[in-house]
Amino acid sequence: MEVFGYLFVSAMTTVSAIIFLYSSATRTASVAVVSMDDAGDPAAAAALCTLILVTSIAVRVATDLAAKRLWRRSQSWRAA
Repeated sequence: MEVFGYLFVSAMTTVSAIIFLYSSATRTASVAVVSMDDAGDPAAAAALCTLILVTSIAVRVATDLAAKRLWRRSQSWRAA
């Protein structure tokens, strides 16, 4: 679970490698941020960055809660 959380957040913020791999049909959020900023729309780019951040935090919190629940369920035999 923790590895998934780390990889998800890393994938959401990876711009350097993915910017060379997209086409006109597939635009990722990180590439859209760069495109919006280059087009002179920094407000929209900042809003999309905020959405990326909020999504990353929400997934991280969800994976942490799932990991804690899974740990409690798998370790319940120790309390008995």
